[in-house]
Amino acid sequence: MPEFRYKARDATGGPRVGVVDATSRSAAASLLRSRGLIVIGVTPVNAPVESNLKLDLSQYLRPRAVDVELSLQQLSMMLKGGMPLLSGLIALTDEAPRKSLGKIWKSIVSNIQSGDTLSQAMSKHRCFPEFTIQLIRVGERTGELPPVLERAVATMRSRRRGIQEFSSALVYPLLVLMIAVGVTAYMVVYLIPRLEIYLQSLGKNMPAMTQRLVDTSSFMRQYYPLVGIILIGVAVFSIAAYRSKEGRMWIDRNALRIPIIGTLFKLCETSTFARSLSVMLESGITLIDGLGTVEKLLYNRFTAKTVNNTRASIIQGGNFADAIDMGNAFAPMLKKMVSVGQQSGDLKGVLEEVADFHEAQFHTSVKRLNAILTPFLTIGIGGVVGYVYISFFVALLAAGN
Repeated sequence: MPEFRYKARDATGGPRVGVVDATSRSAAASLLRSRGLIVIGVTPVNAPVESNLKLDLSQYLRPRAVDVELSLQQLSMMLKGGMPLLSGLIALTDEAPRKSLGKIWKSIVSNIQSGDTLSQAMSKHRCFPEFTIQLIRVGERTGELPPVLERAVATMRSRRRGIQEFSSALVYPLLVLMIAVGVTAYMVVYLIPRLEIYLQSLGKNMPAMTQRLVDTSSFMRQYYPLVGIILIGVAVFSIAAYRSKEGRMWIDRNALRIPIIGTLFKLCETSTFARSLSVMLESGITLIDGLGTVEKLLYNRFTAKTVNNTRASIIQGGNFADAIDMGNAFAPMLKKMVSVGQQSGDLKGVLEEVADFHEAQFHTSVKRLNAILTPFLTIGIGGVVGYVYISFFVALLAAGN
């Protein structure tokens, strides 16, 4: 029977290594789990040993949000299984998807052994969202860390999937646009000028539509340094404006006013706000503290400022529903539902319903945008490329006559 070398940890987090006989790798893992061990790795005894000189770039890459999410989920499962916190964290140092995250968990273990709490140790690393640290802080006070970690992971997963869906919807149209621009530029800058030289050598005049392309090509070849400088200047100015506090605020405020795209931004920010605040209220965090944390989760600075103003208004005795409606930063339904939640006394439940509704609306709107944008973009780009091709072949026919 084949032999398999394994690495595992027991219920207390202690390391276990050895060799086990089994018919397959999965059978070996199942056998180890039946003994109460947490399996880290199983490899055949005769498998080639990896060279220590192998270059591992993962130790230099920053942890991804999905890596942090997976590690927190593993920690929650280990704590629910009865494993001590420190032992679970030690296990994460070996099981982290990236070496850089493993180093972070190792640093957290060291800080906890020096007297820090888990939330204090995690707050020293930027890869952990602020709301996760806040939830863990509450879990430490209440003694309910596993369910708090589950809520944090669910919130992170929902937020990550929304961003991925929005980004994926724009990938295909942008790819088509880039290819079309490249093909058109190649024909206008390279092919059409050579066709012009050929026609001039034959003493033929260029067709009107081809002449317009030739004039455009001549302009681009003559003034491309100036055009390039202008484009670079615009890009640098835009980046500088986006990095400045006032510029970022102006851009984010006006981004919400863009037709269709602005609506998507509002739906995304509304669902993030409602979901995160609901989770915090459910975990025992006060409304004032929850708003202060949610403010840091929002990408849109104007929306975040609205939350900050809402918090300040509540502290001064204002009404939550009225304050959150200032600036038209969120979807219109939010104010109405918050008012209902305040009257019913179940604000966290209402916010969860708001998050579910707006997430569904966001997913539907992204699919609708993709369905509308793709054919319109294809028609528009096809028209431009078709014009260039027709101009090219019309010129060839003129040369043959």
